[in-house]
Amino acid sequence: MFGVLDRYIGRAILATTLLVLLTLVALAGIFGLVAELEDVGEGQYSVIKAMQYTALTLPGMAYVLFAPSVLLGSLLGLGALASNSELTVMRAAGVSNGRIIRSVLLTGLVLMAVVTLIGETVMPWAERRAESLRLAALEERLSLGGDVGLWVRSGPRFVHIATVMPDFTLLGLEVHEFRDGQLQRAISASQARLEENNWQLDDVAVTSFTDARSLVKRYPSRAWQQLVGDDTTLVDASVLTNLSVSPENLSIKALSGQINYLRANGLDSRDIELAFWIKLTGPLASLIMLMLSLPFVFASQRGGGAGQKIFVGIMLGIVYVLVNRLLTELAITAGLTPLLSAILPLIFFALIAVLGIRRLS
Repeated sequence: MFGVLDRYIGRAILATTLLVLLTLVALAGIFGLVAELEDVGEGQYSVIKAMQYTALTLPGMAYVLFAPSVLLGSLLGLGALASNSELTVMRAAGVSNGRIIRSVLLTGLVLMAVVTLIGETVMPWAERRAESLRLAALEERLSLGGDVGLWVRSGPRFVHIATVMPDFTLLGLEVHEFRDGQLQRAISASQARLEENNWQLDDVAVTSFTDARSLVKRYPSRAWQQLVGDDTTLVDASVLTNLSVSPENLSIKALSGQINYLRANGLDSRDIELAFWIKLTGPLASLIMLMLSLPFVFASQRGGGAGQKIFVGIMLGIVYVLVNRLLTELAITAGLTPLLSAILPLIFFALIAVLGIRRLS
């Protein structure tokens, strides 16, 4: 599949892309560490903890910066071949532009595999570890989207959780059980602990409602299954596991599980679906960035130094990030499906790249 020409061009692109990626991630890591130093001294958050947290966020930074790095790396790598007249020699030897483009796109497949590996294995694990470390050191609760706590649904029951601790202990638990549109039972507990995939509730009060009166029973400790008498869980552990991590940093498998959970409980899943499709189609951005760099390289094989190519790459990278975000938000506002909202920016830049390549011929 990979001939001599493919490997030669691929090495030129991969080397410069890796160099650009390492440089950008290092800069982002330094800025991230400086920001974390502001919280040093709170709770158990030390300089060492801040450095550990920053190190664990580096895979996420690499994933976000991967597409712009591919664009800039391709401009520099192919630009170096063009400046050294190597592309001219290739074409004089009978190698067509189409054959060179094929070699570039084959390299794109390798880059797609690399970014998929980062996004599906390294980044989700590292982000969960990073947030867990930070929350535990700062002795903070998980973010619940404001002061109203977290609402989840469990079958016919609506569960309100006031606080989720870093070890996923639930504080201030309230459960409202409805049957045929009527409130049948209310359960409150001071806390709930996950022990061997079973929830154990402490300081439990169970209020049963009938037409005539209400009956309250209290228990010092009670297992969730003992209280409800069925197989429904209090709250899916994976929901809590992913709560501290933004959807963009979760794996496709984790996002799919969240979507299924939300749909099964009749909850809005559009935001998670959008994150799912962006994550699924994201690796294509590396291929499109390579395509986008080709017209600039072929159009100026003898003109423009490395400084000019760096400037062009930075500008294109900024435009890609801004337009990508803008088109995604506009698509969501216009009521498009999450799938269309995710692929619309990719289609936009792919068309620009194809039009630019067609002008070369």
